[in-house]
Amino acid sequence: MDELQALIGSGNGWAQQKASLALEFTQQYQAGQMSKEEYTELLQDLIRTDRLDEECSDVEMKSMLVTGVMGLIAIA
Repeated sequence: MDELQALIGSGNGWAQQKASLALEFTQQYQAGQMSKEEYTELLQDLIRTDRLDEECSDVEMKSMLVTGVMGLIAIA
């Protein structure tokens, strides 16, 4: 989750948006507003490599996003 917080503060609009969505989905999941399946599917959608490659060329930002999101999926 530290990676997602770092992305929010990165100044990169694309990264901020993706990280914010991941944390928003986490809050909704923790509040019981979505199932585990919905939660993991939404998180996986955020890090689909085909879309990531089209949306961002910064490998470090992509790596941080994938690491942070995979961490959330692992603890779901």
